Amino acid sequence: MTPSTILLILLSAFFHAFWNYYAKSSKSTQIFFFWIGVFTLCLTLPVFVVRPPSIPPKVLVYVIASGLVHFFYWYSLGRAYTLGEISFVYPIARSAPAFVPLFAFLFLNESISSQGLVGIFCVVLAVYLFQRRGDDVTFKSILRYARKPDSIWAYSTLGTVILYSLIDKQGMTELHALSNKSAIWGALTYYLAEGCIALVMYNTYIIFQFRWKKVAEIGRLEWKQAITATIMAMFSYTVILSLLMTEKVSYIVALRQCSVVFAVLFGSYKLKESGLRLRLVGAALMVFGMFLISMTG
Repeated sequence: MTPSTILLILLSAFFHAFWNYYAKSSKSTQIFFFWIGVFTLCLTLPVFVVRPPSIPPKVLVYVIASGLVHFFYWYSLGRAYTLGEISFVYPIARSAPAFVPLFAFLFLNESISSQGLVGIFCVVLAVYLFQRRGDDVTFKSILRYARKPDSIWAYSTLGTVILYSLIDKQGMTELHALSNKSAIWGALTYYLAEGCIALVMYNTYIIFQFRWKKVAEIGRLEWKQAITATIMAMFSYTVILSLLMTEKVSYIVALRQCSVVFAVLFGSYKLKESGLRLRLVGAALMVFGMFLISMTG
């Protein structure tokens, strides 16, 4: 892996953490996601007009299922950021790569090594560190904190990430077997199609949930941040997608988890959130755990 490739992966991780920071710092994260949806659709629809998507019927089932789960992802993440700190919510939501192999082992008959199990343990321990609040570290207190609204929505977001990861894995496997299109175009088509389904549903929910005056106000005040977040999200995904064509997925997954460190730093220094030292330890442990897991592939 060349230095330029490493730099691109770290830039992708930084952009992912940065657009999440924009979402958290918004006056209304849920409405901010609405405007990300608007700008994403504005960028996506012309692409599909110029080059209409061709998705095999068997793959379309996975696209629709992924779109439905992504709707709940946007909803859960919006609720989580409304109630909790980014340095708490983001690492938990981004810990999904540790649990996907475990669920793949249980439901998709994939193997998992002892090194992978150690990596999963490191990530679970990191989540435990993020869950700590103050000096009360008993198991009973952790369970009590886990029932708080921000924790519930953070773990709900994690659940959606695990679920759509499993769906997308199967969907992309089917697409690779059935389509004669280039790999990158097939993956982009899949991503944009499920994104359209999810964001149309999410934006419809926002229109009925919030007064249009409030939605328009957030758009007027934060449209620059929303456009920047949309571009960063697309760039982050596209970079990783393109690098998967030539680089080992294990290295990419491990390096991209640095986004957790960036998110903790944004939360602590930009949003003045608490617990910097402990959460940095948790972030480093999580990155190490992801490294162990990715090296088993």
